[in-house]
Amino acid sequence: MVLLTLSTASSIISMGVIFIFTFLLFLSGYVLQQQSVRSVQQALKPPPDSSYPLARHGSGSTYRNARRDTSYDQLYHGSSNDRQKGNNGNYAYVQLLSTPDPSNICSAILFFHNLSKNGTAVQDRLFMYPQEWDQPSSSKNKKLSKPVSKAISLLRSASIKYNIWLLPIDMTAATSAGYAPTDTKLLRLGQIQFMQYDSVLYVQTPGLLLDTGKLDDLFLSRPLPQRYDQNRRDSWDNEAWISMPLKAERDNALPPVYLVTVSNVGAGQVEARGHIPNGTLPGFGQLAAGPGAAQPSKDDIYDEDRQPGYVFFEHDRDGHVRWAGNPLYGTWRAGLREVCDGLDLDDDIHDDDL
Repeated sequence: MVLLTLSTASSIISMGVIFIFTFLLFLSGYVLQQQSVRSVQQALKPPPDSSYPLARHGSGSTYRNARRDTSYDQLYHGSSNDRQKGNNGNYAYVQLLSTPDPSNICSAILFFHNLSKNGTAVQDRLFMYPQEWDQPSSSKNKKLSKPVSKAISLLRSASIKYNIWLLPIDMTAATSAGYAPTDTKLLRLGQIQFMQYDSVLYVQTPGLLLDTGKLDDLFLSRPLPQRYDQNRRDSWDNEAWISMPLKAERDNALPPVYLVTVSNVGAGQVEARGHIPNGTLPGFGQLAAGPGAAQPSKDDIYDEDRQPGYVFFEHDRDGHVRWAGNPLYGTWRAGLREVCDGLDLDDDIHDDDL
């Protein structure tokens, strides 16, 4: 029988501890090595063959069946059209409403319907609205009127049919502070959704799309400001686009045409830039304009080339679309009846208290 001395036992225990820690160190090094190998493999993996990645919005929308139509991406990608050579990018059109008005909702549906029917070089179509529209039965929300509920239901169907990304925005940050919901506050709270795009163009609803190609020219015909870059003059001194920061705390209404660029500038900072088109620039300023720029088709000197691409409408004191002096009012109403069949818009009731 061999008796172990205290020093021998201590040495054996020390060697065991050293062996265990050495093995654990080797094991952790092996795991880190495998992770590094996988990271390198992932970095070297070729990107998917797509110039325009699908939009992904974590906005909590209840309409998750919408899918973006990529047929126009294929049609316009690689085109020799000179308009697009300097402005290939990831763009979107957006319309938004902070108040659920049936006519305005149907006007937005008509806009996206015409984009889908006529074809556009711009990849995505977005519609932004208060999240509470999806929660009409909530105790803090007033019940929506039947025309409004019907219009929202038609919007849900249109989101699938016309490939619209619906963006419900939580506005409690504004309403809990006592502010009324406005279009500017809705955009301020929701513009973070635009980070994946190079630029997003807001066009006011109600309005009427006359020429998709001309509206696309707002994106494609001239350099865009996009993210600020001191080495790119067009980002801070742009002939076609005039800087106009969003003043949500001061203004209730947005400019009828508004270019928005939201970028991650690092260190947790986000840069949001807003611009309006230069209305005095020949061939550009009237691509989207008010009713005064539209010519009635019965005019003897009617010139299609002089028509805007998009005409935004004005409102009267009661909040309804002004028909006086608007040669497109009848055409617009006919379009609403087409896309909102079954909805009576003649006795339009505004739910301004929602």
